[in-house]
Amino acid sequence: MNNELRIVVLAAGKGTRMSSDLPKVLHKLKGSPLIDYVLNESELLNPVETILVVGFKKEQIISHTNTRSNLKYVTQNEQLGTGHAVLQSEELLKNKGGHILILYGDVPNIKASTLQPIIDDHIINNRDLTLITAEIDNPTGYGRIIRDKNGNLLKIVEEKDCNDHEKTIKEWNPGIYIFKVAEIFEILNNIKTNNASKEYYLTDAIGLAQESSMKIKAIKIQNSDEVIGVNTTDQLEELES
Repeated sequence: MNNELRIVVLAAGKGTRMSSDLPKVLHKLKGSPLIDYVLNESELLNPVETILVVGFKKEQIISHTNTRSNLKYVTQNEQLGTGHAVLQSEELLKNKGGHILILYGDVPNIKASTLQPIIDDHIINNRDLTLITAEIDNPTGYGRIIRDKNGNLLKIVEEKDCNDHEKTIKEWNPGIYIFKVAEIFEILNNIKTNNASKEYYLTDAIGLAQESSMKIKAIKIQNSDEVIGVNTTDQLEELES
């Protein structure tokens, strides 16, 4: 069994709500760019390699990060969603075994100490897909985690599609996944753009994995602050405090 870990970090976004021409992941939190926090924690997981998906003003991001070892870059020229972003790493990774952890360059509080036991659990149980979930008091705007009576993942329902009961659920999907390399690209190539923005969403991969009877588990972490992303200057200021 190939237990090699590779990490794909999504960092192509423009960050239109950051009121700046700077790539979102280069905005500073307590003196360091957001991307540094994510890459520092990634390195503690000892991946075989890390793939950084870049796009908007990619030269600035590459210039800032290119002294790191085992870091490769792929470009997402069009912003067509998270699924499309990960798909840009297919040429580099499709013939390699092991597992892929998907992280985000604008989620700076994620900790290797939280991720490592979940990665180990994923590998030991030979799962095709493990997703990380969290609970917050106000999950408005996020996809809700729907479980069956035994606690198994049933589905993820986006906010706009939630019924009144589902809207009361506080467990949500931050979008951090561990996939087997052998499965992920087959799934991503089958994602359809049946949504208002015509984008390829990673969330849709969960439904496709379930339809294919893949081995899946949703694991809830204790500290939801670790998976909160930065989308606005207000959110950045909140993390500064």
